[in-house]
Amino acid sequence: MSPTLKKTLAVLMVCVTSLGILLCLFFLVLTWRIRQPVTEKLQSALTQTSSILQTTVVGLDVIDQVVTNVYSSTLYLNDATAALSQTIESTGQFIDTAGSFVGEDLNNTITNTQKTLESAQSSALVIDNILTTLSSVPLIGINYNPSEPLSSALGKVSASLDPLQESLKNFQDNLTAARTNMQVFTDQLMLMNQNITNINQNLAASQKVIDNYRNQITSLKSWVDNAVTSLPTWVTTVCVVISIFILLLVMVQAAILLQAIYLLKAPGTDINVISEPKPDNPLPG
Repeated sequence: MSPTLKKTLAVLMVCVTSLGILLCLFFLVLTWRIRQPVTEKLQSALTQTSSILQTTVVGLDVIDQVVTNVYSSTLYLNDATAALSQTIESTGQFIDTAGSFVGEDLNNTITNTQKTLESAQSSALVIDNILTTLSSVPLIGINYNPSEPLSSALGKVSASLDPLQESLKNFQDNLTAARTNMQVFTDQLMLMNQNITNINQNLAASQKVIDNYRNQITSLKSWVDNAVTSLPTWVTTVCVVISIFILLLVMVQAAILLQAIYLLKAPGTDINVISEPKPDNPLPG
């Protein structure tokens, strides 16, 4: 390699390494100057994040309280609906029994009573005829002349029971209609009870999700709070690592700079020096 090229490379190495050392020292000073502002800004950002997370936790607590209240209310409504449905079912059974008693048992009783009265009416008619015949004989001394014969009175009693049967039949029909309406209402209550049960299941699942979110956010907030406290140490550690790396770069570039200076001072790199041949030894005179 020619001396000119060696000197040029040496000068270039000195310039580049000197500039690199200056830049490394600049970044070293800059690293420690921005350490405190960066730490404060990061702490401020983490503090705001912690505040937001705390607000989120409070919001989740409020939501959880609302869900808990709604869940308690729906449980009470579910129990009330089940009790009402059971009451209506019991009432329906009573109505069925009452309708059967009014429409069938009482009607059968009235029918049997009318049959009995008809039999008694026939017997009373015979008795009326006998008494009427006896009263026509003067020697016996019987005066039988009622304003209304017994058979006729029994016939009126039997006839008076006919409207009662119709009234009882209408009453049974009304009870049957009421039982049908109550059955429809019971079915609607059962459907509502099923919907309430589904709502309770969804609310229970929502509470689990809320608890999970709250635990995660609480854990994250704890980590952020610890980070705010430990952040100066972390930033200082990072600055120390960066400083060590920069110092290593400075040492490497300093070694290259010394090598370049050595090349500049080494023999044979001066282009102005021209080697001359040594003179021959003079002959002795």
